[in-house]
Amino acid sequence: MDKITNMRIFARVAEVKSFTAAAEHLQCTTGSVSRAVSTLEIQLRARLLNRTTRSISLTEPGEHYYRKCKKILADLEDAETEVGTAHLCARGQLKVHCMPEVGRVPLTHAIVDYRRDFPAVSVNLRFAPRTGNLVEEHVDVSIVSAKSLPNSENVAKRVGECRRVLVAAPSFVREHAIETIDDLSQHALTPIPLAARSVRSVIQTTVPRHVSRDSHAPLVVDDPEAIRIALLAGIGVGVLPLHCVVDDILEGRLVPLFPDHTIEGTSIFIVYPCRQFLDAKIATFVDFLTVRLREILSAATTAPQATRTAFRRSVPQAHG
Repeated sequence: MDKITNMRIFARVAEVKSFTAAAEHLQCTTGSVSRAVSTLEIQLRARLLNRTTRSISLTEPGEHYYRKCKKILADLEDAETEVGTAHLCARGQLKVHCMPEVGRVPLTHAIVDYRRDFPAVSVNLRFAPRTGNLVEEHVDVSIVSAKSLPNSENVAKRVGECRRVLVAAPSFVREHAIETIDDLSQHALTPIPLAARSVRSVIQTTVPRHVSRDSHAPLVVDDPEAIRIALLAGIGVGVLPLHCVVDDILEGRLVPLFPDHTIEGTSIFIVYPCRQFLDAKIATFVDFLTVRLREILSAATTAPQATRTAFRRSVPQAHG
């Protein structure tokens, strides 16, 4: 028998002061009880019990060992209860990684709302453009924007499509008179931080083009929210996730350029290490975030007509 089992048997004998009564309570033989106590005494090199034909009592070392055993066994029971019910009750610290392109603002709002529903969960949120090994980095959930994900042991739940839009401030568009895609080659571009993408690499058109659409950006940053701030200030032209700028477009702060042209998008995935014995804080967060992100992405899909209207209103001479 293992030491924990022997400790449980010894503690029961100390409490009922009888090998027979302890055996009945533990549903084992009296011989097993006697051997467990003897094994502990041999390992400890100390007599734990005074035995007579009529009674059993603790020795001084036995009294000390019994108190330690009770604490250890109680702590073990608490640990087993806590871990064993982790799938039932959401609590503890949740470590979350998110790619900035998913959106700092919408994700932060989602986490605030999640914690209202699950106040026993604390969230450690980290934004980074790449996701590493979830297990090695002790990450519970990663929210990723990518065309596809490589095969791995992780669970990857696709939430939806992340559409992108080419935008600029109305003042910038009026000042530079961007009328066609070809005009982009004459103007600055603030690229998104994915392999130094330029307009050439992200705009898809059915008409073959030979004009260069590359340009040197006046500002290069590795964060979509920083790009948005720069665009609002009239710095240049940039490609951003539609759901991150749809309010800016509808309220006239940014103008979509060439909305009839498709800009290559990505998918948003929620990734977590395993499906079996899933901790309640992970399960509830994944379910909550799936619903919230789908609502955000769905709301953005109502914007295409609005973006065309905004483009024509702000740049009436444009003909993309």
